Amino acid sequence: MKGVFKYGNPISLWDKTVAITTYYTFGLTGIIWLIASMLIFKKNVISFTLYHIYQSIFISILLAVLSMVLNLVFQLTVKIPYIGDLIGHIYLWLFQVPVFFTFSLFNFVVFVIISYLALGALLGKRTYFPFISDIIRANFGD
Repeated sequence: MKGVFKYGNPISLWDKTVAITTYYTFGLTGIIWLIASMLIFKKNVISFTLYHIYQSIFISILLAVLSMVLNLVFQLTVKIPYIGDLIGHIYLWLFQVPVFFTFSLFNFVVFVIISYLALGALLGKRTYFPFISDIIRANFGD
């Protein structure tokens, strides 16, 4: 029974496509699909698609907060003598220097995580991301 949940709802190719694209657009496609499906098409979104939409939104918020916090920490610590030079080099290697094509190390890690989550959606699975998946299952899941 691949691609079928216990409720008997088959996962359509469209639902998988929405789940995949919502990761690569950091939740924007999912929000648009939620609004369109509820207001325009007057249909409910299946739990599989909702799970991936919520997860992508939470991950994008986590990435934005993490990026701001890291930027603030690096900006404050770069002023410290000697340690600032070390922190500046770490910041440079994490966020500035291209490691894989034009991706910095941080961007490459984010891309790999997003690709893993999107591949799980393509296969019709609810991929697990620590802490965020637990919150979604506890509050929005089955």
